[in-house]
Amino acid sequence: MSRPFDVVHAMRPGLLQLQSLPPLSLYVHLPWCIQKCPYCDFNSHEWRDNAQRMPEQRYIDALLADLEVSLPLIWGRPVHSIFIGGGTPSLFEPASIDRLISGIRARLPLEAEAEITMEANPGTFEKDRFKAFRAAGVTRLSIGVQSFNDAHLKALGRVHNSDQAMAAVTEAQSAFDTFNLDVMYALPGQSLADLTQDIQTALSFKPPHISIYHLTIEPNTLFAKHPPALPAEDDAYEMMDLITDMTSAAGLQRYEVSAYAKPGHRCWHNLNYWQFGDYLGIGAGAHSKLSFAHRIMRYVRYREPQLYLAQALQGEPLAV
Repeated sequence: MSRPFDVVHAMRPGLLQLQSLPPLSLYVHLPWCIQKCPYCDFNSHEWRDNAQRMPEQRYIDALLADLEVSLPLIWGRPVHSIFIGGGTPSLFEPASIDRLISGIRARLPLEAEAEITMEANPGTFEKDRFKAFRAAGVTRLSIGVQSFNDAHLKALGRVHNSDQAMAAVTEAQSAFDTFNLDVMYALPGQSLADLTQDIQTALSFKPPHISIYHLTIEPNTLFAKHPPALPAEDDAYEMMDLITDMTSAAGLQRYEVSAYAKPGHRCWHNLNYWQFGDYLGIGAGAHSKLSFAHRIMRYVRYREPQLYLAQALQGEPLAV
C-alpha cells in the first residue's frame, strides 16, 4: 500500500491526460475562536482554558511540519495566493503570523504579487494590531463584521458590538490597500430598513471588496437544534435585490454568488476555487485538491486540533 504523500504513486498512469496543471493556492487553517457562533458549521473550536494560552508556537510548528511532508506533491509549482482562515486567525499574535508566513516563504515559491489573506474578527481587535499583521506580510484582511446592528450581532452570537466593528474597519482601512468586509443578511428579526442601514454603513467605509452572505441553517449547529425565526423567502429575495443595487451604485461588481469587488480587488483565492484550481490545505481539518498528469487527488487532515497537532508533528497529518 502506498503512503499518502507518495508522489510516484500519484504520478502513475491513469485516465486523465492533463496538458498543464491549474494554478495553485495554499489554505492554512487556524481552528480556535473565542466563542462558537450558533450558525457556524466550520471546523472551529472554542479555546476555554483561561489559565493557559493557545499553543500558538506548537501549532505553527505543526503547520510547517505538515507543509514539509506535502512538498513532494507540489514541488516546483508557484503559489499565487495564501488564505489564513479559521476559527479566528486574529487570535494569534502578529509575531506568530510573521513566523508562519516566513516559514511558508522559505518552503514555497510564491509569485511576486502573491495575495496573502487573513480572516480577522472585531472581537479580537486592538489598536495597531492590524498594522502589525500587515507588517508580518498579510496583504489582504477579511473582517467578519456580519452586521453593524447590536441586536442582530447578539442574535448571531458574535462577541463584538457595532462600535468595535466600526473601529476595526477604520483600522483595516488605514493599514490595507485591499480589505474585505463579511456581512450577513436575512437575519432573525431583520427588516429591509435594517439591512439598508447595515449596507449603507458598510459602504460608507468604501471597502474595495465586500462579501454578503444569506444566513442559512446548517446541520449540526446550534441554530439547527433551535431554529430562529428568519425573514420569509420573498423578503430575502427583496433583500438580495437591494444588495445588488446598492453595491452596484457604489462601484462594486458582483463576480461570484456572494462577492462584490472594485476593479483590481477580486479575491484571487476565491476565484481559484470557483475556477477549479488546485489548493493545498494545511491545518486541522483542512482539505486539499491537487492535480497530477493523469489524475486529481483529494486529501483531508485530522479534524480535532490536538490530534492534528500530535500527528502533524510526527509527519503524518492526513486522516486516512
